[in-house]
Amino acid sequence: MTSAYQQLTKTFQRLSRFSHVTAIAGCDMQTTMPPGGSQARGEALAEMSVLQHQILTAPQVGEWLRAAEQQSLNDVERANLNEMQRAYQQATLLPDDFVEAKSIAGSVCEHAWRTQRPANDWQGFAANLKEVVRLSREEAQRRADATGCSRYDALLDLYEPGMTRARLDETFGELKTWLPALLQQVVEKQAQQTVVTPQGPFALPAQRQLGLSIMETLGFDFNH
Repeated sequence: MTSAYQQLTKTFQRLSRFSHVTAIAGCDMQTTMPPGGSQARGEALAEMSVLQHQILTAPQVGEWLRAAEQQSLNDVERANLNEMQRAYQQATLLPDDFVEAKSIAGSVCEHAWRTQRPANDWQGFAANLKEVVRLSREEAQRRADATGCSRYDALLDLYEPGMTRARLDETFGELKTWLPALLQQVVEKQAQQTVVTPQGPFALPAQRQLGLSIMETLGFDFNH
């Protein structure tokens, strides 16, 4: 019989595969796809976002999480379970239609920005951005209402789990005691050195080779 933890593992593997496909479609949309396909691609990505959200928030996922809590798990499995619980709890705070609206608004805003920026069309950009901001504020309020924290802390926790505005104030307050003096030392040292400014233009093949060389030095795996 498949255990609750194994069921969760299969579900999150499935979500990971969907995320992989979504990432490829999103990258293609931003780099290769003709402009005319933006609406259809944006709607497709929104559909994928909703599908992933439905899989993650399905009632049986909650049941498996509760059952897995009672299982005998090793440290790695327990850590995985904690992350699964966190993902589930965060996702269940938002309804499907909101997930779809947020995805579409982001796609519309990003695509329009490509032509609005060179055209200096800030009014057009503001109209699209306004919807993105509105949805972000709504999400913050939904999460804050559910968790009892501030809207800022609710969104901050998505990107830095456990972090709060109070902790950030403490951290930056400590940085202010020594960072300005260090920056001044750096500026003074740089002033004593000759600045070498690269002279372009640089051929695209050379830029590509440089990028590949740096990636190889950093240990990038070109086979996966």
